Amino acid sequence: MSDFQYLSIKQVAESNRYPFTIGQMRHYLIMRHRNSLDVAVRKIGKRLYLRQDLFDAWIEQQAGGQS
Repeated sequence: MSDFQYLSIKQVAESNRYPFTIGQMRHYLIMRHRNSLDVAVRKIGKRLYLRQDLFDAWIEQQAGGQS
């Protein structure tokens, strides 16, 4: 069984690893069905968590479309 690391939105915003603010993360999560972030989101009760490996892959996928 694999152990995955999950991050709350607050953890992402406070982390030095990611350049996102809470407002940016809220926007990405509201639009998650359009921007394909829904594969990395796990909803537990009313809270949303991001699976770290899938979130990192999503970030890299976004950078692939820019020149």
